[in-house]
Amino acid sequence: MPAEGDGKVQASVPAPAAPAAPAAGAAAPAAAAKPPPAAAPGPVAATGGAAILARLRAQRAAKAASAQAPAKEIVVLYASQTGTAQEIAKNIQAEAEQKGVKGRVLSMNEFGFDNLNAKEAPVLVYVASSTGDGDSPDNSAKFYATLRRKSHPEGMLKGIAFTGFGLGDSNYTRYQYVPRAVRQRLLDLGAAEFYPAGEADEVDGIEEGLDKWLEGLWPALKTAVAPEGASAADTPAAEAAVAPGAGGAAEAELAGVPPLPRCRVRLVWQERGAAAAAEGGAAAVSVPPQLEFRTPTAAELAYRDPEGHYSAEQPFWAPVTEARWLITDKSDADRQVLHVELDVAGSGMAFAPGDAIGVLPQNDACLVAALLERLGLDGEAMFDVQPAEEAAAAAGGGNVGAGGAGGSGAGDAAAAVSSAAASTQHHSDRLLPHLRAPCSVRAALTAGVDLAAPPHKSLLRLLGEHCAEPAERRRLLHLCSRDGRDAYAADILAARPTLLDLLKQFPSCRPPLDALLDALPPLAARMYSLTNSPLATPEKVQVAFTVVRYSTERFGERQGVATSWLNALCAPLASGPAAVDGTAANGAAANGAAANGGSAAAPIRLPIFLRRGGAFGPPDLLATPLLMIGPGTGVAPFRGFLQHRRAQAAAQAQAQEGGSGEGAGAGSKGAAWLFFGCRREDQDFLYREDLQGFVADGTLDRLCVAFSRAQAHKVQGARVYVCGDGAAMAKDVHACLQSILAQQGGQSEAEAAEQLAEMTRQGRYVRDIWS
Repeated sequence: MPAEGDGKVQASVPAPAAPAAPAAGAAAPAAAAKPPPAAAPGPVAATGGAAILARLRAQRAAKAASAQAPAKEIVVLYASQTGTAQEIAKNIQAEAEQKGVKGRVLSMNEFGFDNLNAKEAPVLVYVASSTGDGDSPDNSAKFYATLRRKSHPEGMLKGIAFTGFGLGDSNYTRYQYVPRAVRQRLLDLGAAEFYPAGEADEVDGIEEGLDKWLEGLWPALKTAVAPEGASAADTPAAEAAVAPGAGGAAEAELAGVPPLPRCRVRLVWQERGAAAAAEGGAAAVSVPPQLEFRTPTAAELAYRDPEGHYSAEQPFWAPVTEARWLITDKSDADRQVLHVELDVAGSGMAFAPGDAIGVLPQNDACLVAALLERLGLDGEAMFDVQPAEEAAAAAGGGNVGAGGAGGSGAGDAAAAVSSAAASTQHHSDRLLPHLRAPCSVRAALTAGVDLAAPPHKSLLRLLGEHCAEPAERRRLLHLCSRDGRDAYAADILAARPTLLDLLKQFPSCRPPLDALLDALPPLAARMYSLTNSPLATPEKVQVAFTVVRYSTERFGERQGVATSWLNALCAPLASGPAAVDGTAANGAAANGAAANGGSAAAPIRLPIFLRRGGAFGPPDLLATPLLMIGPGTGVAPFRGFLQHRRAQAAAQAQAQEGGSGEGAGAGSKGAAWLFFGCRREDQDFLYREDLQGFVADGTLDRLCVAFSRAQAHKVQGARVYVCGDGAAMAKDVHACLQSILAQQGGQSEAEAAEQLAEMTRQGRYVRDIWS
């Protein structure tokens, strides 16, 4: 995953004996202090002189031993889906280096579980988050799954000292699940916690809890990295001068400017077309001509996992078989909802209601083109990614600067051999695996990194480092400093500028491409709940999404990265009354035929993978009542629940007619209620015909929409499901349910809260929400 920083770095593999050159403008690692020359002992009194001499010799020997035994290096690992945990990890490593502690920072997958031992990671700091409801982020999934295996011998991690920080969202049922699981497993396998792990809840904001945890980390870390037999005061960390910043004098005027993280990578330039040839060439995929699209290679298109396990690194390229609009008012551009169906036949995916698919989106082609022009880059130049130290050792690896792409290293034999070897690695085991290098600069910016997210402070720090104008540099450093928190909240978090917006605001800023790619967060997969059941459509997955559009005060209209891309890609297939910009249902076929010389169109394909819903799924027994709450597109997964329930009821009825008395959930059918909210009954009543059909055939006992009256009949022992926005809706629904339990059940608020907590533990109150 991406990292931020600039300059030469330590490699992602165990560091070589020779230290890496420090980054331009970065503080050089503190040199190990030489022991002072042995002073000739002065005259000593006869009485006790031998003892004093022995003590002096012992002190000199201890100092010499301390100087010869270097301080331990740290490894900072992160598990990050949105980039927040990655940002914290990078800042920890950069500040530790500024304090004289050497180390590396990588995603858990980049580091690899096989390297988790006392030699490679004597001191470990992790920053971890969960995604979904307790799932591991994509850039840690492989490491996390291996760590949790029960077959590991006890004590295998003995000798590792660790601490960690967890990020979570208390809206979710399994709050802090991954961070806590990582900590417990490290303890189980013999690692020792040198400083208590910390946690932060995104609902309350993470800065206060993080700052408090970091205050105690630094003295504990000094002790942890001290050589055996040496005190913390003897370590370089204690002796190193702590400058206010790591890139020059300008930040000395500001309080709390973060240090400049080192760039971990260098780009090795290749001849154009070499990478495509190595991968077997691109496959034919129909794409509207106005879109840039990362076309899958033949190998990617043919890839099948026998167990149906796909990931962001190795997705399944599923053809789009249907698209239709779900909102009837074509004039309401802010409320367009698209239903898309994908064919997963032959993929091996075994999906269930409540599951979701991850879709790998792409950045807007116009944004990418404008960024290439602003940075003066050749979008078609091909490159591979290497750890900075390895690339520096290889002969000739040029860099792409302001003037364009390419370098004398493109044909260098050593670089080519190294690049070929690196390209055979599995993507998840490499630095910046989301770039899928070797690739072109345009492909990296299109499908690899997030260009639209508000910049993290580490990116601002990098941009400030590469401003030629002092005033621009000071402004960017202020935004990322402790003194600039209010300015960062107003000018970055609230205003939401993109990278291109900032580069326009600060015209003297010319960041190098390698540091930029290392600093930008990866373009994360977007998760969409499935809206169908495999019992109804066994080889198809269906999703629904709102095309996101919003306005910003300073930068005008914005569009969601993923939904606007999916909309543009799938709109030519769409049927229904809300077709966009006059696109016709056969537009994709026409584009595909043109792209293939008039032959039959190749299908539009999307790179996807499956994410399990965990506890968020319909009950196995039909006798269990269902209470579902899903406003807007939050109703989508409940369509799948009800399709599943209808098929279960049909199977049960058939079994009972056959006299077996068995079947799916044999027994009486529990009541099923759905609460749905929308703006206008005649325009955005999503899946109206489907839902009314469930009511008509008895699958759904009660459909309560925002304009319907609730009935007085009480249902007890039900399961409650909530799906939708976690920023406001889920908290409000939770508070409403708690209030209902208190008022109607004659309980206190505390008792009602405990009842909801108990329902959660029993699996009777399950939420699938997003922030």
